[in-house]
Order: sequence, then C-alpha cells, then structure tokens
Amino acid sequence: MILRHEMDYKKRPIMTNYDIESKDFSLSPLGLHLLRNKFNYKTINLADVDKAYFTRAPETKNVALALLIGVVFVVFAIYSAICVYDDFHDPLAYHIYIESIMLPVFPLLAGSYCIYIAVKKIPLLIIELKNKKYKLSVVDVINTGQLYELESYLKEKLNARFYTGSM
Repeated sequence: MILRHEMDYKKRPIMTNYDIESKDFSLSPLGLHLLRNKFNYKTINLADVDKAYFTRAPETKNVALALLIGVVFVVFAIYSAICVYDDFHDPLAYHIYIESIMLPVFPLLAGSYCIYIAVKKIPLLIIELKNKKYKLSVVDVINTGQLYELESYLKEKLNARFYTGSM
C-alpha cells in the first residue's frame, strides 16, 4: 500500500475506469467525481446527494453581474459612437483620430459577449447536497450520445432522489 505522502504528484495514477465520463465530472461505483483536466479533485458519495435533476440554466454563476457589465459596455460603446458621429458633423473639429473611431468597437464586442453568456442557457445536471449545490454541464454527454445512459445510471443509483424533468 502506497501512502499519499510517499507518492510523487506526477506519478499519481489517473482513474480511468469511470462508468460515465464527461469534461467536468465522471461517475463510478465510488460516487460522483469532479474533474479538472481529467484529474479528480473531489469525490461526492452518491449517498450524500439529497437531490439531482436536469435543467437548462445559464452556465455563469453570477448572471446579474455579467449582464450588468455587458449593458455598461454596450452603453459606453453607443455613447462613444455618438460622440464620434458628432465630431464628424462638428465644423470646428479639424482632427478626428482613428483611435476615437475604433474606440466603440471593442466595448461593443465585449459587452455583446457578456450579455450573450448571461442569457445563454445550457443543459446542466444539478447536484444538491445538504449545504452545497453543484452545477455540472452535460453538453459533452449530449454530444457523445450518452444522455440516456447518464439518466438511467442516476435513476439506478439515486432512486427517488433523482428527478426527471424537461431539459
């Protein structure tokens, strides 16, 4: 038996015998494994899960903040575009710098992206414990065609604690 402090970090074995594997999580008889770069950083015992269900929700944790930042960027871009337009029609403005013309473009793109990620909904697997809630993306599971297997696996392991709903 190798003790944890005796094992070198780079020689740590990667568990690859998962029943279902995704980018963010994997399922095995030991439980739900949360992954980063295919390394297990946390294992949740399936007996500790109070509730699990599929839903469509935004992937970002703070939707209001992303939406606010996006709106601020877009408003700034519109304001600076109006100022550039006024400079073009001002008879006293002799020089209009290219930087002032390009200034509205980048905040408009950044703001549009922030608004997009705030309102974009993706399929998620919500795992609720007593004091914690995990949102796990199931996009790669759907892309690989394993959604039915994931659903039947969770029904088998969690029984009445797994709720099926529309996704």
